[in-house]
Amino acid sequence: MIALIRIDDRLAHGQVMAVWARALNIDHLLIADDETAGDAFARQVMQLAMPRGMTLVIDTVAGAGPRLASAARDNHRWLALLRDVASAVRLHSVFPFDALNVGGLGMMPGRRLVWRSIALSPEEAASLRALRAQGVDVYLQMVPSDPRKDEW
Repeated sequence: MIALIRIDDRLAHGQVMAVWARALNIDHLLIADDETAGDAFARQVMQLAMPRGMTLVIDTVAGAGPRLASAARDNHRWLALLRDVASAVRLHSVFPFDALNVGGLGMMPGRRLVWRSIALSPEEAASLRALRAQGVDVYLQMVPSDPRKDEW
C-alpha cells in the first residue's frame, strides 16, 4: 500500500526517515527522481542511510509509475518521495494518485515563502492547483504532528 506521496527537495533526509517513516510504519521507500536515478554515487549514499529493515528503490519519475501501481497492491507500506512539483505532475500523468503531501521546497529565485519552510513559484502553485482540480488532495505539512495547510 502507498502510505504517502511527498514532495521534499531534500529527498531522503532525517525528517523523512526519523519522523514520517516511523509515524507511518514505512518499510519501503521509493525515490522517484531522474537526477538521483542517474547518479550512482547518490544512490549509494542514500542506500547507506537507510535504516535496517527498510527497502530503498530509486527510479526515474516515469519508471516510478509502474512501481507504484504494483506497490498499491502489495502488503508493504510505501513512501514515495519526489524532488519538485514538476516531478509530481509528471508522476500523476503515469500513475494517477489521490493525495500529495508538499513538505519541503526551499527558497530559490522566483519562489515565495508560503508556509514554514515551503516556498512556491507562481507556476508551481498553479501546477498544484491543477492537480487539485483533477481530484488530488494536495496539502502542505512538514511533519505528521503539524496541522495540514490546505491553502497557500
